[in-house]
Amino acid sequence: MVMGNLILTLLMVIPLGQESANIRVKVSLFEVPFMIVSWTTARVAEDGSVVGMTVGGSTTGSFPTGVVSLQNRLPADSYSVDIKSAIREYMAYSCIRAQDITVYEFAGHELIFNHQNEAGQEVAQERDGWPYWLSYRLAVEPAWKNEEQVGLALRLWIRRKDPHGLLDITGQVPEHLVLDQTVALKFGQTSLVGFPSTTSGPRSICWLAVSVEVVGRSSPPSLR
Repeated sequence: MVMGNLILTLLMVIPLGQESANIRVKVSLFEVPFMIVSWTTARVAEDGSVVGMTVGGSTTGSFPTGVVSLQNRLPADSYSVDIKSAIREYMAYSCIRAQDITVYEFAGHELIFNHQNEAGQEVAQERDGWPYWLSYRLAVEPAWKNEEQVGLALRLWIRRKDPHGLLDITGQVPEHLVLDQTVALKFGQTSLVGFPSTTSGPRSICWLAVSVEVVGRSSPPSLR
């Protein structure tokens, strides 16, 4: 009888369905560089002659000045080729075709947030190859969570050395905060967050592909 009362008391303390779980965040950084492209279309006029028209422009010219969030655009297990295709489709407009837009992928990261300690984590990457040197620092921190989605606070700093880049007074490449945004993401989906890499001169557009999944789910310990 005493053991039965003890088990009943413990079951009341442990809420049903409140299983602990970790959150896995996958995040990749992409960039659409500034480029001027053009292409020619041709058609046959009524008199039988061939009429051509050249159209084109900047690959990043139509992008807004602020942050664009394409929430839950793809499944969480999407390949980079699918992410690049979604980015091209969004950035294409009347004068620029999707196939004319170049998308570079820098690197991908996988972070695990423990259900008991959801402090922020930071990752960094440096690229020393073509088309220019670049390093970035990305901070990710869970802001809130419910059964269907999680809010992630994303902060991204970039240092880049390109033909348009400037050095500070010490001769170093300065670091710039280019993104400070909290994004809501559904579990099992990938959201795309786009933003300009600079506010002046020819601008490239950076994109973060972010997905969240529940992993390591565990039930309360069994009572014997």
